[in-house]
Amino acid sequence: MKLVKTTNRSWKYLLSQNEADLLQGLIRNFPFTEYRQAKISNTEVNPKAAERGKLLNESLAEHRNELRKLALNLLAGQQWKKSGKDCHLTLNSEAREILLQILNDIRIVCWHELGEPEDLESKPARTSLKNLAHRNLMDLAGYFEYSLLEPAQSSL
Repeated sequence: MKLVKTTNRSWKYLLSQNEADLLQGLIRNFPFTEYRQAKISNTEVNPKAAERGKLLNESLAEHRNELRKLALNLLAGQQWKKSGKDCHLTLNSEAREILLQILNDIRIVCWHELGEPEDLESKPARTSLKNLAHRNLMDLAGYFEYSLLEPAQSSL
């Protein structure tokens, strides 16, 4: 995925067909996991902490549902243009921000599902297919996130 053109209001990326299929798959299947309740604090015993936690979780669930709707709009829009064997993706600032939020959500949820490991470089000696899938999703989302933010990237 390479940035090929930028203006004040848009970014145009060139993706191989493989990259386009993978990115569209990430968007189409978002979210990959069920919503998980967040905790404000593991140690706070203040009675208002439960109320704040409930409000936080309602807000996060609503945000994730909205992201799902916006993800489907990214697929349905005019942003994707076939160009020979490749594909062009043109994003305005709002669509780019939405895509970054979706990719970040995928990475964070997968990291949680993997048990929030501190060291992402070392691979466990034994891993389940589910953990392998979460690791691959996290890495793939990270690749696209990096490509959106650091345009001097080479393609897959």
